[in-house]
Amino acid sequence: MFFDSKEMSVDRRHVVYGAAAAFSAIVAALTGGGNPAQAQTYRVDEGKELAPGVRAVELGKGAAMIPGYKTVSLVDLVFQPRSNLPVGSMPNAMICHVTEGELMVLQDGKEFRAKKNHVWTCAEGTNEGARNDGSALAIMRIANLLTV
Repeated sequence: MFFDSKEMSVDRRHVVYGAAAAFSAIVAALTGGGNPAQAQTYRVDEGKELAPGVRAVELGKGAAMIPGYKTVSLVDLVFQPRSNLPVGSMPNAMICHVTEGELMVLQDGKEFRAKKNHVWTCAEGTNEGARNDGSALAIMRIANLLTV
């Protein structure tokens, strides 16, 4: 089937608009749609232990409509007070959001304080670690952007 250039440009715009809408949906899901995020209550033993005092709780997974990605997943990293997740290489692109508490994040050698509702991104291969220096629980919600 043949298309003229006008039809092709409309199709490309729809792809761009669709990708923008999908990204907005992920950000809305991470931030509670503009409302302050509510803390999720987790048992001390819930999820998989990544480091002493740091557990990963899988929230869900689904197909992605963002170009270049096949799947998205949501995971909460639950940091007990004074816990630390050592620096490691990120296996995929992701969007991170602190839903509760506060974390010190070391990303590619630069440290920043991520307070509640702070959002940032990581590219595949980014070196990152985080620690909870506080006396309260901290939760980092991660939207994993997966190519598989």
